[in-house]
Amino acid sequence: MSQSEASRRANANIKRLICIRMFFNARFYYPIFALFFLEHGLSWVQFGILNAIWAVTIILLEVPSGALADTIGRKKLIVFAALCMVAEMLALLLAPMDGSETVFLLFALNRIISGVAEAAVSGADEALAYDSLKAADREAEWNQVLAKVQRYTSLAFFFAMMTGSAFYAHTFVNGLLDWMGTGLRFDEATLIKFPIQLTLFSSFVVLIASIGMTDATVREKQASAVDTIRESLHKIKETGAWIWSTPMPFAILLASMVLDNVIRQFLTIGAAYWKVTEFPLATFGLVASSMSMMGFFVPSFAKILAEKRTPRQNFSFLCIVLIVGLFGIGEVIPYWGIVPAAMLYFTMQCMNYFVSVYLNQEAESEKRATILSFRSLATNLSYGAACLLYSLLIWWIQNHGVDTVVNGRIMTEQDAEFVEAIGWFPWYFIVTLLGMIALYLFRFRKKESPFKE
Repeated sequence: MSQSEASRRANANIKRLICIRMFFNARFYYPIFALFFLEHGLSWVQFGILNAIWAVTIILLEVPSGALADTIGRKKLIVFAALCMVAEMLALLLAPMDGSETVFLLFALNRIISGVAEAAVSGADEALAYDSLKAADREAEWNQVLAKVQRYTSLAFFFAMMTGSAFYAHTFVNGLLDWMGTGLRFDEATLIKFPIQLTLFSSFVVLIASIGMTDATVREKQASAVDTIRESLHKIKETGAWIWSTPMPFAILLASMVLDNVIRQFLTIGAAYWKVTEFPLATFGLVASSMSMMGFFVPSFAKILAEKRTPRQNFSFLCIVLIVGLFGIGEVIPYWGIVPAAMLYFTMQCMNYFVSVYLNQEAESEKRATILSFRSLATNLSYGAACLLYSLLIWWIQNHGVDTVVNGRIMTEQDAEFVEAIGWFPWYFIVTLLGMIALYLFRFRKKESPFKE
């Protein structure tokens, strides 16, 4: 392949990567995610079970799917993920709203297929795009490409959050239609499915974009199914051993785990935080969307840090920002509590950028998707552990009781328990940070640190 042809393919793949990331991640039902389940007659217990099914599916398939992508080709896994996205949306559209066993089964099917899709696309899309640049001798442009991907993904997420929540409300839609003089009216039951219909449209966009991608590393002759499975398992074992024995990737995964899990736990319970910081309920979607828009600006700053500072300096900087932010959210300051929360969002955006940059620099092309899948597996496992510890912490707080007067403000017992819980977040982070450093030093005590000046 000529250099000009390789460059043309790289440009096309980058454009399609941006499109896939935008439409795959920005789902219109996210602002009303829990409400959508409940509106179909499911209970909070069933909601928890269904999301546990989703998490377990991802954890089980994350690394095997990455190894499979490296074995049979990244494009095939991306197209498969797009088809899964179509199927998971159809399962939700077919679900009746009567709380029956059929509803639970269709939602369970949705959670399983969604987990499969997340695992299949994770690592494969990024690996394909990076190796396209590498084939054109343009891998130095990855920092700039990654920043662009994050900016456009954040913009799409903001649009989806605002649109999904708006069109879920039948009063808003009917008011808009009356203002336009159309004479049309929609009842609440009809509009409940509308965010899913919008996301189904997005899934077809993802499918078209994925079919158009070109895999630079696909093998010319495919092996048998048995040989493919054997080779994939070998890649998993080989990659795991490489990460365990190589200082830099091991440090990157540890750093991503210790930063990611506490921030994602906060994002999961973010609505409760906006409540205790006295933001009106109607503004929750706007506040969350505004936070997500940081992803439009932060990558440019992270790109400068990645080019001008060492990994150790950048990791230390993020740890400081996160510790300050965690202590800040514990104060639950009315309205101004958005500032420390923004520091957590900032840390997450920078961390995602740094991990992708540093890990892709270290990864070998033939194992890139597998290595990136190990990253996702590590962060998902640490997040799952954080969720479990948070549940245990709430149970412990409930058994010991709390003071409902917090910083001179009288709160409900439930809100006071929440405030008590997030007060433990910075100490949890400090302990896990020290544990991560200790583990790294124990593992590579005789080797030079990758986080060198």
